[in-house]
Amino acid sequence: MAGHLTTHVLDTANGCPAAGMKIELFRIEADGPVAVVGAVTNADGRCDAPMMAGETMAVGTYELLFHVADYYRARGVLLSEPAFLGSVPVRFGIADADQKYHVPLLVSPYGYSTYRGS
Repeated sequence: MAGHLTTHVLDTANGCPAAGMKIELFRIEADGPVAVVGAVTNADGRCDAPMMAGETMAVGTYELLFHVADYYRARGVLLSEPAFLGSVPVRFGIADADQKYHVPLLVSPYGYSTYRGS
């Protein structure tokens, strides 16, 4: 596969993939964010298809928005209102549309980390 963008989510509080988490991808333009695609993670905490690939893959600034509080509430976790982490935005740049970009999220109700994976 040529250049593409993928992601996955690991629930570090429970030591498992974050199945069923809603994720949205936005392209950041001068006038504000523009919705590109949305997805929900599968049983492995991954999306069934790349968030972008082929002709949709373009140089620019993007943001993945992970709906963390909704995920934990669906698991029965009692969170404050508002939750400490409602949605987690991860803003990043794609400098070469022919490369593979993987942006994972490791998350708990009270903290997260991310990195450029492979």
